[in-house]
Amino acid sequence: MEPAAILLRPYQPSDLDMLYRIDQACFPPGIAYGRMEMKFYLRSRGAYCQLAEVSGEIAGFILTDRPGKFAHIITLDVLEAYRRHKIGSLLLDTAEREATSHGAERMVLETATTNKPAIALWNKHGYRQTVIIKNYYGDGLDAFEMQKQLRD
Repeated sequence: MEPAAILLRPYQPSDLDMLYRIDQACFPPGIAYGRMEMKFYLRSRGAYCQLAEVSGEIAGFILTDRPGKFAHIITLDVLEAYRRHKIGSLLLDTAEREATSHGAERMVLETATTNKPAIALWNKHGYRQTVIIKNYYGDGLDAFEMQKQLRD
């Protein structure tokens, strides 16, 4: 896949059902967001959602919130067929730049301690583990809180 084949575009309300399906495909039950929960995050005041399209199909998206100096990555989803083509990195870069342009100094996220591919992606982009949140996902599944300094 050529990078030129990846189109980044903003979320539109008509994308909700597809984003919900992508999230359900990317995460197991208990971690994936419900439709109403996703709709809530997308409609929040500081929401930012960017989609990646390949040949007119949504391949992935990032959803963040920026309530102040700390921006929060709610989810970064890339369908399995499109992974390892830099889509996640492109989405993450655009979200970090957007958060910085609105005054965020740090980006925060949570990821399952068992999700080794995600942890590797976050580490590659400068995110560092700050704490372990016990039972974050329920059923004894913990999360790492990870953070990255966006600017001083």
